[in-house]
Order: sequence, then C-alpha cells, then structure tokens
Amino acid sequence: MNLGPATSSAAAAAGFAPVMRRAFYHARIIGNLAIVQAVVQVLSFLSGILIIRSLTQQEYAYFTIANTMQGTLNLLADIGISAGVISIGGRVWQERHRFGELINTGLHLRKRLALIAAAVVIPVLYFLLARNGAGLAYRSLLVVLVLAGLVPQLSIGVLSAVPRLRSDIGRIQLIDFTAAALRLIGILSLIWLLSAATAIAVAIVTFIIQFLMLRHYAAGVVDLHASADSEDRQVIVGFIRKLAPNAVFYCFQGQITVFLISIFANSVSSVAEVGALGRLAMIFAVLSNLLTNVFIPAFARCQQTRKLRIIYASVIGGVTAFGIGVICLAVLFPTQFLFILGNNYTHLQGELLLMIAGAVLNAIAGAMWGLNSAKGWISGSWMYIPGTLVTQVALIPFVDFSSVAGVLLFNLVSAVPSLILNVVLSYRGFRSEQSATA
Repeated sequence: MNLGPATSSAAAAAGFAPVMRRAFYHARIIGNLAIVQAVVQVLSFLSGILIIRSLTQQEYAYFTIANTMQGTLNLLADIGISAGVISIGGRVWQERHRFGELINTGLHLRKRLALIAAAVVIPVLYFLLARNGAGLAYRSLLVVLVLAGLVPQLSIGVLSAVPRLRSDIGRIQLIDFTAAALRLIGILSLIWLLSAATAIAVAIVTFIIQFLMLRHYAAGVVDLHASADSEDRQVIVGFIRKLAPNAVFYCFQGQITVFLISIFANSVSSVAEVGALGRLAMIFAVLSNLLTNVFIPAFARCQQTRKLRIIYASVIGGVTAFGIGVICLAVLFPTQFLFILGNNYTHLQGELLLMIAGAVLNAIAGAMWGLNSAKGWISGSWMYIPGTLVTQVALIPFVDFSSVAGVLLFNLVSAVPSLILNVVLSYRGFRSEQSATA
C-alpha cells in the first residue's frame, strides 16, 4: 500500500528526531565539560603565571627541573597501566566486583613500577639541581617533595578511570575544579613566601585532595576490596611489555628540552625561559582533558567500526584545527602572549613560535596515540624509537643545544616521527577492525 509522500516524510522525520536528540544531548555534555575545563585550566594557568612572576629566574629554574622530574616519575610508574585499565575497563566497567579487581590490579602494578622509576629518576633530579646551583640541603628538600608528590599520583592515575569509563562528567568536573581552585588559593596564600619548594608543596596538597575525592567516589561504585585479578595482570603486563621501550623513551623525549638546556646552557636563566614558555602550552590542556575524560573512554567502549571512524575523525580534526588557530594567534600577537609571563621573558618571540608549533605537533600525535592505545592498536609502536633517534642524530650538526631556540627547534622536529607512526598505527587498527567485523 502506498502511504503517500506526506506519510513517508512524517515517518522519516520521526526516525530522524531521536538521532537529533542524541546529538544535542552529547553536544550539551561536551559543551558543559569544555566550559568547566576551560575554567579549570584558567585557574591552573593563573597559578602557573603567579609562580613564574613571583619567583626569581633561579628559583623558577629549580621549580622547572623538579616539576619536570615529578612528571617523568609519574609517567614511568604508569607505562601502559592506564592504557590497559581503560582497554579492559571498556568491557567490564558495569560489573562492580569485576571492575574492582581491575582497579586493584592496576594500583598494585603502579606501586611496583614506581620503585623502579624512583631508582632511575631521583639521581638524575639530584644531578640537574646540583648542576644548576642548588645547595645540598635545598636539593635534598626538593627531592623529598617530588617523591611525596608521587605517592597520591600513583592512585589518581588508576582511580580516575572509574568516573571516565562511567561517563560521570559531573564528578570529573567537581574533582578537577576543586583541585585547581585549592592550588590557586594555596599559591595566593603563600605568595610572599613563595619558592620552588613551597610551590611544589602546594601541588602535593592538591594531589592528596584529588586522591581522597576519587577514592570516596570509587568506593561507592566499585568493590575496592576485591582481590587483584591474575588474568587482568597478564593483560596489563602485556601492555607494559609492548609499551615499555616506547614509554621510557617517550618520558625522556617529553622532557628533552629541560634536560638539554639544564646540561648545556651557560646560564640558569635559560632553564627558566624554557619552563616559562612551556607554561603557555597549557592552552592545549582543555583539549587534553576532553580527550582523556570523554572521547578516549567513548572510543574504548565503541564496538562499531563506522562510529569509531566518526569519533576518530572528529577528535583529530578538532585538535588540528585548534592547533592551527593557536599558531596563527602566536604569529599575530606574540607580544601579548609573552606579556603574560612577565618582563623577564618578553624577548622570546622567535622561541614562542617554536614552542607553540612543537606543542601543536605533540598534541596531534598525543591524541592519535590516546585513541590507538585505547583500542590496543599498538603493535609496531617500537618503531617510534629508531625513527626519532635517526631524526635527532641527523639534527645534531645543525642545532645549538646551549640556546633556548636550539632546543625548541630540536623538540619540534623530533615530534614528526611520532606523528607519522601514529598515522600508520591508526590505519592498521581500522583495517583490523574492518576485517574482524566483515
């Protein structure tokens, strides 16, 4: 029976309405998260700028070294654990006891890796602080503070998977906002006593509060008394084995500008300049949080090849467009960017562009890697190491490692192999997904 064009149009409209409602629902969630994350990053950015403007260049150099080494410690204590938790959690997050087994397995492995990471990183931190003029007592204090800050971060890295996989955006927003606001309040309260040590101590307090909030939330939805699961352990250890060479190398690469300038520069002010410029890369933190809290967990849960392609194209396209926009702004308004950092850094216009360009390439490659690892598309990722090393060896004759511009240029070009490799991993991943569903 022919229902006629009017009836057909009505049926099509009725079928289209739920699709539009879902689209608007997801757009509203992402929009709300983006707004709150923008506020969070503004608070974090203000904290960073207050530290830059309040500390002498020597103190800020110490802060940059200590903060960089703390980040390195946290990354080395992960090496595939978070990727494994997200990947497995995408299948078991609705089962309270089963999810608890996974979380406790991840926590146990992170603590074991942290001991190994500390044995490697702490001597390097001590050497870099001594190399840049920190006294024995002060460098020892900074080492203790860095280790103290690592303890709550170990749990945060695993427990944060709970609200992410449950898509509890409100809880994520609350925890992030609380931590950023308390850090800013702490910096303002100690502004007259601010030093590298007090700035790191304030960060430790915020880490502890984040940990307590995450644990309280997780205890309500996950069985935190569940025993670690041997099968989960084997799967995560498999991630660690695959990712360990890459992760260790990436930790070094991610902090290479600070390493190089700390060792080769003739002045401690150069270390402070690299650290200050790096603060401007926080522009990309909103995107990073959206990826971590929304898109990567959604990508991990998705089992439809067509939808995977849409999410992937939207994420990478969005990150690329945002990065190009930031580069254009840095070209047009370099003075305004550098004014934020204070009078000690207004001469770094050329260095600003190098830093922003490097941050854009790393943001795109990082987004690709986050999506690839969420689906376990990591076979062959070891090629990142020889590809990057060959590139860097080729650069050595042409780079002045004692200058800020030199190390930033080195960092920029070093990001290219990672970008190319992640394109290849994504292509192969989609091919395997298509074959599996054919």
